[in-house]
Amino acid sequence: MSRSCKAEGSANNVIPGLCLHNRSLSCYIPGNVSGFTLIEVLIVVLVMGVLFGTGLSVYSGVTRDSQLRTRTDELTSFFAACRHRAMLRKTPITIMFSNGILGTDKAHNLSQRIPEIDSIVGSRLINGLYVDKDGKYTHNGQPVSRLQLPVTLPGGQTSSITVEL
Repeated sequence: MSRSCKAEGSANNVIPGLCLHNRSLSCYIPGNVSGFTLIEVLIVVLVMGVLFGTGLSVYSGVTRDSQLRTRTDELTSFFAACRHRAMLRKTPITIMFSNGILGTDKAHNLSQRIPEIDSIVGSRLINGLYVDKDGKYTHNGQPVSRLQLPVTLPGGQTSSITVEL
């Protein structure tokens, strides 16, 4: 009998690579074995997890800052547009906040949706804000140069936006 899986007339030749008997170890063990051990794979997975976790926390901070900057820019633009309209038309404008929408009494097309601001807090801080025909902001008769608004970002994080008027 032959000791090789590749012997002529062997049943192993019917299906290449199949070894029906255990006489030849060359059927199972190639001459040059290479690969990773379990511990090496686990270490690589651990390192990848640490890097991913670090990257995710950095990314979430960047996302939060970006959301705050975007909302601040939108509000700054809204208040600048209100000032410009009041000065251009020589008509004072009262700014109102209701159901997450910032709007004006005279210009219905001038509005900004701000769902991140709580309705009760937003109403208290924004309702009564007034821009006169000279472009000066007042809140309940007192001059105002900036407005600080608490916001709730996606994910439940709370922060504050300061808008220069």
